[in-house]
Amino acid sequence: MNSHAPKLYTIASGKGGVGKTSLTLNLAATLAKQGKRVLVVDVDTGLANADVQLNLKPTYDLAHALSGEKHLREIISPTPYGFGLIAGRSGHLGLASLNLPTLTQWLNELRELGRDYDVILLDAAAGIAPPTLLMAAQSTATLLITTPDPSSLTDAYALLKLLWLQHGAANARLVVNLATAREAAQVHTRLNTAAAAFLHLPPVPLLGQIPACKYFAQAVKNHELAVAAFPASAALVALAAVAKQL
Repeated sequence: MNSHAPKLYTIASGKGGVGKTSLTLNLAATLAKQGKRVLVVDVDTGLANADVQLNLKPTYDLAHALSGEKHLREIISPTPYGFGLIAGRSGHLGLASLNLPTLTQWLNELRELGRDYDVILLDAAAGIAPPTLLMAAQSTATLLITTPDPSSLTDAYALLKLLWLQHGAANARLVVNLATAREAAQVHTRLNTAAAAFLHLPPVPLLGQIPACKYFAQAVKNHELAVAAFPASAALVALAAVAKQL
């Protein structure tokens, strides 16, 4: 048993469709393969799909815990990739139905449960809803996922801005998905230029860059992960190594 509090990472994005859930699950599998005890919690309010991507049909999900029907420990499902999953429920208000003090209490309960784990990954809803911002602010770090697409970068900046202005949190680490190294560097520069000029924020570190990989798209269609696929798997290993140092 882990006697220390686990590292809690919120995986967030300003815009949907950037590969956030797939990246979360592949990162979890990579960390688990490296010997870390990992728990993924699908906190995407209303549009939960981590269990679908893994082709799992959990008996219980987050809605059962939020209603008081089950304890968090009772709704953890094992996965074939060596990490645990607390599934969300599609079409359910989930964490969006909680006021912020209650959500804070829930996060504390999750940390207590997480003493059995080294890392907890919260797969948050895309966008800037209050629950996402609070979870991100109270995390060890926020992994901010974007792509080179201009609208994705604009929305990532909006999330970064509100995280700072509403919570005083500057714990974001950038991950550029579906990008070449050059594209990732350009996205990183643009985000930091805007953050420095308008928010007076210190530079946001570039945590990692994941290249476009045909295996990822194929894996999603097959309800599988792509942890064994190159070139993206090498980037995931590098990302996992850096994440462990946060």
